[in-house]
Amino acid sequence: MSTQRIVVLGAGHAGLSIAETLRRKGFAGSLALVGAEPGLPYQRPPLSKQYLNGEWDESRLVQRNAEFFQRQAIDCVSGDPVQAIDPHARRLHLASGRELAWDQLAIATGSRVRRLSVPGADLVGVHYLQTLAQARALRAQMAAARHVVVIGGGYIGLEGAAAFARAGKQVTLLNRGSELLSRAAGATVSDFLRRLHEANGVQMEIGQVVRAIDGDNDRVRAVVLADGRTLAADLVLVGIGAEPETTLAASAGLQCRDGILVDGCCRTSVNGIVAAGDCARFEHPLYDGRSVRLESIQNAVEQGRVAAATLLGEEQHYAAVPWFWSDQYDTKFQIAGLSEGHSIEVVRGDIETGRFSVFCYARKRLVAVESINAPADHMMARKLIMAGVSPTPDEAADPACALRDLLARAG
Repeated sequence: MSTQRIVVLGAGHAGLSIAETLRRKGFAGSLALVGAEPGLPYQRPPLSKQYLNGEWDESRLVQRNAEFFQRQAIDCVSGDPVQAIDPHARRLHLASGRELAWDQLAIATGSRVRRLSVPGADLVGVHYLQTLAQARALRAQMAAARHVVVIGGGYIGLEGAAAFARAGKQVTLLNRGSELLSRAAGATVSDFLRRLHEANGVQMEIGQVVRAIDGDNDRVRAVVLADGRTLAADLVLVGIGAEPETTLAASAGLQCRDGILVDGCCRTSVNGIVAAGDCARFEHPLYDGRSVRLESIQNAVEQGRVAAATLLGEEQHYAAVPWFWSDQYDTKFQIAGLSEGHSIEVVRGDIETGRFSVFCYARKRLVAVESINAPADHMMARKLIMAGVSPTPDEAADPACALRDLLARAG
């Protein structure tokens, strides 16, 4: 094993998790971590929160310093994008002309932002927020902006809108669908978040479609809606979702379908190659084998550990409860599980106090819990879903019902 060469393609949270786990488990061979962006691996969640708010500088984003990689004998290759994967010769071809040989390969290429395709989308002042470079550019232009339009009511759009509102900007948020966070949360939380943003001065335009972005001297000046209205904009943030970064994997012959297809041990369709994180699609055992692709730090880190174990010949199966979080103003929003397809929502707590949880059921089974400023509920929900325990709707709604007792009885 010590003579093997393992290369990890992608230096985000999943890639770093794989590399760290390999060394922690005793892998003593050659190990390289290859990232397209310059610099050391960094945290992405704070980009739309603490960094955009100005609370953090860039030094706080770094996950591991240079000395860490030296001590762990990890060759950190940054700023040199991979151009091709050759699974037959077992080599990576980099933009610089460099080639990296590998005996086993881990792919953790993550996702790329979905681009807005309307006239004017390439004007100066139209921003996306996924990388440090994008966050740096957005923060630099934020100070001079007065009118900000946010396109998209997902995590990035809502967190960005909160940062802009706190900075005193006039913010309008456009959401194409009828509910915010439509892919992640239910109607109760969507309505609460809408009212939260409105209370902080954000103008919400629900069910609105962008027709074009107008500019002057190549700089954005307004956003034109499908109904003909024009919204003044010195700055536009686009947050309309992400797509898995599978171009290299597909070109190398790996099976892909809205993600790189992997089994429960993170093995791809090509021997010697694993994949983990935002780019991977797998059948989740806690949800009856439903095919999922998860965009979360929790999934990237935990699935990365399983991928590393597989590279070392261990038989571990990924079965973690998905969980997500978002900070908006002074509100912490947390989700345990996957609420897609749920039909019943039961509120535990008091919505008006801003401290409550929504228990989501599908066919009488608890599939997710969405918590607002209720971290204890969130932690208990993760345990309940992992154990396959479903409180009845009446039990979930009753604050006097100790959910931990249900868990104990199930054990």
